[in-house]
Amino acid sequence: MRKTVLIADDHPVYLLGLRTLLQSQADRYEVIHEAVSADDLVEKLTRQPVDVVITDLSMPGKLHADGLALIQYLKRRWPNIVIIVVTMITNPGIQNSLSRLGVQAVLNKNSLSVDLLQTMKSLFSPGTRKAAAIKSETVAVVLSPKETEVLRLLLRGLTVNEISAQLKRTKQTVSAQKTSAMRKLGVTSEFELYQYAQQLGLNS
Repeated sequence: MRKTVLIADDHPVYLLGLRTLLQSQADRYEVIHEAVSADDLVEKLTRQPVDVVITDLSMPGKLHADGLALIQYLKRRWPNIVIIVVTMITNPGIQNSLSRLGVQAVLNKNSLSVDLLQTMKSLFSPGTRKAAAIKSETVAVVLSPKETEVLRLLLRGLTVNEISAQLKRTKQTVSAQKTSAMRKLGVTSEFELYQYAQQLGLNS
């Protein structure tokens, strides 16, 4: 029996690529929805759920957020759907967070032509989904409340000195909490930190 699939990306070229790849194995997969935003994705799933969602991580949306918030919403509302995330983001912290939410696979957009069908084949092999779910429970990125507070203020444009004054902590303490948070998230620069925080919703 063919697996029904929803593909989602706000870039038409990637939607075309995904559709073409899946159509090459039309005996196994049927693309019944295409979405170009988080809102579009949720609306189409609500109308007709599918077996597999293949989605970009960063898409526009007014009613529904993208990133990790979207994935969390999908897994809560449709817990049995297989989710494959395709993204250009390679940060290990984001990948760990996606795994923790129950995403079955995270693929780089640059290697979809090689990895997508192979990954889908392995996901639907007996026992694979159970193993993936067990693995996802062991992965976690945990920030302390104070580290989270420092990151939120950094992402609003405050300097370490300004954060120190606002939170009434020493500059050394704020710097140490920033460094600790970045290490836990697996980021090495403030650009990567901002990119990661967008997916966590810390910059809201």
